[in-house]
Amino acid sequence: MTTPGARSVERTDWASAVARLPAEGFTMVDLLTAIDRTDHLEVIAVVVKPESGDRVLLRTSVPADQPEITSASAVLPGAAWHERETAEMFGIRFVGHPDPRPLLLRPTDEASEAVPPLRKAAALESRVEATWPGAVTGEEGRRARRPQLPPGVRAEWMPGVGER
Repeated sequence: MTTPGARSVERTDWASAVARLPAEGFTMVDLLTAIDRTDHLEVIAVVVKPESGDRVLLRTSVPADQPEITSASAVLPGAAWHERETAEMFGIRFVGHPDPRPLLLRPTDEASEAVPPLRKAAALESRVEATWPGAVTGEEGRRARRPQLPPGVRAEWMPGVGER
């Protein structure tokens, strides 16, 4: 078994790059996900050659403001579940996906306005609502610590914090 050979492709070449994989023996999808790079989303797929265990890592970038890419599920049926999860968690639209229904999250009324949960712009509500030890002031007579935000929480999500 070898480590993944990385192949970077343009978004417009994603479908043809995926279509070539079965001819090379890569037929089993091990992973398909995305990474939020703030200005763009990086879509990553790891596809395995079952006979040898060899892997190939295929990646491309999609714009954060228009996140859509061709579905790989027509060529690699195992990609369907991964694409549904990635669509829901990162807001990427997989064009031509046979079953784009939500997989993990319950539908909400404000779903069209909500930021997908794994995007960097999504507020971590449990951290925003919880009292964070770094935000507690000291006892009387002692110098108070500088208030700190919980990891992953931006100041604009917490009214009154950081204002002096």
